[in-house]
Amino acid sequence: MNKSDIHRITEEYGLAPNKKLGQNFLINNEIIRRIVEACTPGGRNVLEIGPGLGAISGGLAEKGLSYTAVEIDSGFVRYLTDLFSERDKVTIIHADFLKSDLDDRFDVIVSNLPYYCASEILFRIAERFSAPEVYGMMQKEMGDRIIAKPGSENYGALTVTLTYYFNVKVLFHVNGECFYPKPDVKSSFLEFKRRDRIFTKPEDDEMFHLIVKSAFWGRRKTLHKSLAESPHLDFSRDFILSVLRECGIDPDVRGEKLSLDEFVRLTEAVIKLKC
Repeated sequence: MNKSDIHRITEEYGLAPNKKLGQNFLINNEIIRRIVEACTPGGRNVLEIGPGLGAISGGLAEKGLSYTAVEIDSGFVRYLTDLFSERDKVTIIHADFLKSDLDDRFDVIVSNLPYYCASEILFRIAERFSAPEVYGMMQKEMGDRIIAKPGSENYGALTVTLTYYFNVKVLFHVNGECFYPKPDVKSSFLEFKRRDRIFTKPEDDEMFHLIVKSAFWGRRKTLHKSLAESPHLDFSRDFILSVLRECGIDPDVRGEKLSLDEFVRLTEAVIKLKC
């Protein structure tokens, strides 16, 4: 896929990149090769979210046991339907992934994530699907937030929530010149390997997320104040203090200093003491 291919396809199908939807197309064949190779979909069921003009779709469809694409843009759906018209085990779905109702049957999920809804797509994948491997291209700024360490400027609820579900690492960075139209920012390609569930009861899982949300709702406040004053929880100050004593966490620490393990301990203490 190169600029000439994109101009030819968009002219033939009457298409144009939609900036609102974050449509920037990969035009670097080496990066395309590295993405398909990283996903190693051989013998597995692959879901691609937002394939656009299908830069990596052919490789994924060729190597996968089955290939499903969910695309919000009707023009791209027309093109992809024609592109794969003679391929077996390929399904093209015209839908907004965030509103779709797909079966949880995929082994690998891949997406070039638009910045405006990247976190929502990742959360939906994390919560509603069980695919053991997820791969995402995203703005480097978003990638930096996801892999941030406790206490760092980029560390937040996004970091804790996604590392609750996945072991995450950056596989490589991608310059703007590798896309058309060229974005003003660098991108990162991340690998998400699903972790074993920490809390198996839905109510305990929900409590974990409420605690994380509360800790960062009160950013720059002490953890004690954030949890006690949170609009997401309904616990007294005394109860919060007893919880923090139970799990050995300083009440005056700030939420952004806590690691995932400490948030888990905090949740376990809340579950234990509120019974």
